[in-house]
Amino acid sequence: MRIRPLLLAALLAAAAAPRARAAVPLPELLLAGGRTFAVTGHPSDGGVSFSMAVMWPFAERLRFGVQAYADDIGSELVQLYDPNDGTPLGTAAESHRWAWGAAWRADADVWRRGPWAGGVSGAFGAWRVEDDRRGRTYAAGSSVGFRLGADVRRSLGRGRDLGVEINYHRLDQSKAAAWQHVGRYASAAIQFRWAGGGDNDR
Repeated sequence: MRIRPLLLAALLAAAAAPRARAAVPLPELLLAGGRTFAVTGHPSDGGVSFSMAVMWPFAERLRFGVQAYADDIGSELVQLYDPNDGTPLGTAAESHRWAWGAAWRADADVWRRGPWAGGVSGAFGAWRVEDDRRGRTYAAGSSVGFRLGADVRRSLGRGRDLGVEINYHRLDQSKAAAWQHVGRYASAAIQFRWAGGGDNDR
């Protein structure tokens, strides 16, 4: 009968399914929030920095994946005056600049000691730099660039790590477009990692 071969094939497929799922490692989720600083160009006072990455392990201490980011570059402030008597009324944001985008990212752990670990990372991707005034974008430009970073973190158990990171960002933009030129900036952030497999309990 044909039913028996089909039943045997179904049982073999069901038995092989867990092995197939185990062959594909679960990704690691990385969230980081902090601040930008050391910005070239104007404005240059920096602001909030946020990034999210999904990383797949492909060796014992190596991971590769994709990252999305949004970095506040700074705001241009102007002094407000009373139109009647010229009394200073304080400052307000005349324009605001931020950068966002996505990149390929690679991470490598360079040392481990007990629950502590340290690593380096690099990313290459695209940045979009936008200028807005009170939430309305009036100028924008695109750029390719790279990011180099280092981190120190501590395992919290069950695949979770908490640490700090510092990054250097370099954008390749046209210097002819002076309004959108952001050559480089740095960022520091607190990072949280969660490995779906939970295999980094140390």
